[in-house]
Amino acid sequence: MIITTRLLAAKFIFTACLLPHAGVFAQGQSLKTDLVAYWPLDIIQGTKTPDLKNGYDMDLVNLTAADLVPGRKGTCFSFTNSRQTLLKRTNVAGENLPVTNKPSFTVSFWAKIDYQGQNDRRLFSEGNNATNDPLFNLGTANNGGSPSLDIYIRNSGTTLVDHPKTTIQPFDGVDWHHILFVQALQAGGESTRQVYIDNVLDGITLANRAAGAVYNYNTTSIGGILRAAPAAWVTGLIDEVAVWNRALTEAEIADLFANGIPSLAPPLEPLKINKFESDFPVTVLGNTTRLNWDVTKDATITISPGIGDVTAQSAFGVGKRDVALPATTTYTLTASRGAEVPVTRNLTVTAKQGIAPGWDWLEDYEGRTAGSLTGQGRWITGEGQALIAKTDANASMKFTAGTDLLALPLLSRTLLETKKATLFFRFCLTSEETSLPIDTALGLTEKSIRSSGDFVTNMGTYVHFAREPDGPLTIEARDGIQGAYQASSFTFQPGQVYNVWMDVTNQPLESTDTYSVHVAPEGGARTTLFENLASDREPQEIVVLGSPLPDIHFLFMVARTAAQASEALLFDDFYVSTANVFNTTVPIPSAFGKNPPGPFAITAFAYQKATGSATLTWSSRAAETYSIWTSVNLINWSVAASGINSGGASTSHVLPGPFSGPLRYFQIRR
Repeated sequence: MIITTRLLAAKFIFTACLLPHAGVFAQGQSLKTDLVAYWPLDIIQGTKTPDLKNGYDMDLVNLTAADLVPGRKGTCFSFTNSRQTLLKRTNVAGENLPVTNKPSFTVSFWAKIDYQGQNDRRLFSEGNNATNDPLFNLGTANNGGSPSLDIYIRNSGTTLVDHPKTTIQPFDGVDWHHILFVQALQAGGESTRQVYIDNVLDGITLANRAAGAVYNYNTTSIGGILRAAPAAWVTGLIDEVAVWNRALTEAEIADLFANGIPSLAPPLEPLKINKFESDFPVTVLGNTTRLNWDVTKDATITISPGIGDVTAQSAFGVGKRDVALPATTTYTLTASRGAEVPVTRNLTVTAKQGIAPGWDWLEDYEGRTAGSLTGQGRWITGEGQALIAKTDANASMKFTAGTDLLALPLLSRTLLETKKATLFFRFCLTSEETSLPIDTALGLTEKSIRSSGDFVTNMGTYVHFAREPDGPLTIEARDGIQGAYQASSFTFQPGQVYNVWMDVTNQPLESTDTYSVHVAPEGGARTTLFENLASDREPQEIVVLGSPLPDIHFLFMVARTAAQASEALLFDDFYVSTANVFNTTVPIPSAFGKNPPGPFAITAFAYQKATGSATLTWSSRAAETYSIWTSVNLINWSVAASGINSGGASTSHVLPGPFSGPLRYFQIRR
């Protein structure tokens, strides 16, 4: 039966077709105006599900054709928390996504969700893949106590919308319910926020978006959060997701609820290359590197040199390939379609030479820009930040003051279930800030990256660097779930570079991963600190962060004490062993502490007998700081002066004295 209706008040005409068990689906043309994306969630194309408006297709995460089930209209996706299923998109400059950055927008979808057992799960979200700070979330109640819709909106410097809950309760698990969030710019510059559930305006009170407020989202996700790492996966059915970069009117909201999105012809996407990248910018000479691409779905795709046509290896424009790297290589991807002008993109992968056999490169900070590590390479920030420390011959990483959590996705170098590998890194203990504690952990995990508070225990396989104020540095490790820290007896000296090997076996998910830790001063003998310890990662689910996964896919670093010494530890040269073996060699000699030409030496010493003061002069470098240490026996040393700024090529400092004992020795430390 065909129904034609004229609505004078709304000033548009639509035609609808009444289908059995499917509702009435409209042809209301105004709903096409300023429509940014419409994801019917009906089909899978390769690794994506399509957007029918602008081609902003969503990537599938742990979803397959088996997860397409009968929906509110046609089919929909069935999401499952235990499998961490998600639809995601990282948006690029020039796109109209994310919509929640804008003063006015509308988000609409249908959901069939049972709230029971689902505390703080998210259905629609926008965030940022470099940091956890900005979030826009529509989800289940964060206290798990009701079937209400929960709203959370956060971005530093803006008004926090802190989990208010709707009075209407749509998550009964029985029926489909329509959820619509609308933000409307007002004449004064503020934007009002409202929620409609099943075409009824809810009584929830939401703080306005302040005039001029800036939100820094760059990801859009359905079924969970996509930020620095995914989280808060929901279980249930979601269908017919659409977003506009304007506020829909009440008449349009009613039309959308009754009739749905009008028919859209699939867009002819412009010929473009969305992505052409390698998992890592550096690969050990002779090892393989993984190339990844995402191109307009109907393009012909070629890669040179030496690879050729990869169209057949691509699914709707998306593909990957592992290639051996015989030398530093610049690859060129070309996308072509008919008579159109082809588009190209270049990608250079550096071949790292002089690496011992059996190692893959993860990070050495060379080529990184001095300053914050956030946003450089693949590093993601859960909380705080780390800094790149540059010297004349080396780059390393140090934490800032405050609590910090960073992680490096392992991607094609992920440690798979039942496999084993050695994580290698080196560190240097500086002589700075000895009066402040050290509370830093480093290791491997599959736990979602959110905040430093999540990484106190229940973390994975890792070592803990600990120091009480003015005390010695120790390396500790846990043995088993809720196990106490075991401290090693190894003594670490300031200014010395140390190599660390962590042998990790990723046991089957129902078992506990195991690890051993070894250390050696650069150029010295290797000592085993811990042998065959058990991971402290618990098997059960953590709210928002989910349950453990079988594969280990993050290198993580966390500083957990806000007042800890921020520059006392420098980290460098992260490598992972290949071929499912433990490796005992040193991948590459250390570049820590290498000086420019010319000696670092005390060049003059003057003692004033009348006053008891001593003046020391030494060769120095600009922008460095120095400390003076003293001893009466060349064994026990103490700080006489610290934080001495460089005077350039030469620096002098006066110690007031007097000095006890018949002999006194002095050191200058950089």
